[in-house]
Amino acid sequence: MARTLSKRPPGGNISSAFAAALLACACGSPPAPSVASGRALHPLALAELRLVPAAGVTAPPTRPVPAFDAAFMTAAAGESLSIGTTNHGYLVGGKALPSDAPGLAIRPISATRDAVYGAAQLIDGLARAARHVADRFPASVLFAGDVAAKNGGTLAPHASHASGRDVDLSYYVSDPDGTPHDGPEMRWVDAQGHVSGSALVFDAARNWALVEALLRDPSMQVQWIFVAAHVEPLVLAAARAAGADPTLMERAAKVMQQPGDSSPHADHFHLRVYCSAAERLQGCIDAPPFYPWIDRHSAAVSEWVEGLVPFLADPRGAAGEEFRFAIERLVRAHASEALPRLHALLEQDRDQATHALVLDAVDFLEGRRTPAAWARWRPEEVGD
Repeated sequence: MARTLSKRPPGGNISSAFAAALLACACGSPPAPSVASGRALHPLALAELRLVPAAGVTAPPTRPVPAFDAAFMTAAAGESLSIGTTNHGYLVGGKALPSDAPGLAIRPISATRDAVYGAAQLIDGLARAARHVADRFPASVLFAGDVAAKNGGTLAPHASHASGRDVDLSYYVSDPDGTPHDGPEMRWVDAQGHVSGSALVFDAARNWALVEALLRDPSMQVQWIFVAAHVEPLVLAAARAAGADPTLMERAAKVMQQPGDSSPHADHFHLRVYCSAAERLQGCIDAPPFYPWIDRHSAAVSEWVEGLVPFLADPRGAAGEEFRFAIERLVRAHASEALPRLHALLEQDRDQATHALVLDAVDFLEGRRTPAAWARWRPEEVGD
């Protein structure tokens, strides 16, 4: 079962003046990067740092926003971001499943629970995939179930679904003559494609069309489609029958897996997507595996790290708000691209507190240990 995030500010309290400066710099388009000192906030750094979210909550009830994050709520208005891990993360500006998207419907139980909010990349990609299937197979309706609570956090009975990058999807099913018979029910399917307790069958062709559309979507990257081991071959057989691209089929076989720590998923798909570039810079945390075809957004992170370098030049070191802010952001983003800069800092003659803080960051980013203060930014095992 997922735990909601601690209410302890991850980087300590920040002054109202510093918060005001951050908000002022966070709005609008970033100017050209030119700054001489870390004592002034660097607009380029804040161009990607402008969206620091609220704490994870399950609605209702809500929980207070941590002091560190509260200063940035105005800048986050209108944005939708997954933050933290899928099991212990939270959601900023969760986007609701649309009620009028072609070929897509919401399971009533999920609507009643108000568990229909996700990161924009997931919600929009799901709508595109459902439309694709409905265009190819008229009368198809994809029923989407639990995504996340409006602000993320624990969503019983799931261990995951905490940060808006997971969604449960009912299978497409048909009458024996091939007529779509989709509904909100999550129907158990056997190895022959028979739906338990009915004459309905698993519509492998349409389910493959869904998987194909999700994998081809250029605006999101699929990490998992959890599904029972005896159902996966039905989907891949339909792919072969359709003459699918072998490379795409290979990728489908990688992402379609039966989870080992939950139900086998013989009655629904569970889709999970990787963090987007913007989400990663804000502290969205992916867990392995990272497939060879996945973009880990290293170029964007490297550019963003350069924007934080002036903060690290703060002569006050760990005693300065800007320095601590920069270290916290690098940790949240798992910015291993910053390691050369951090190693250079360790070579400098700095005070003991600054050296200890930088060493903590280096050890965290190199995977040696996780300081207690940063435990919530640690990747976790696969969870459903």
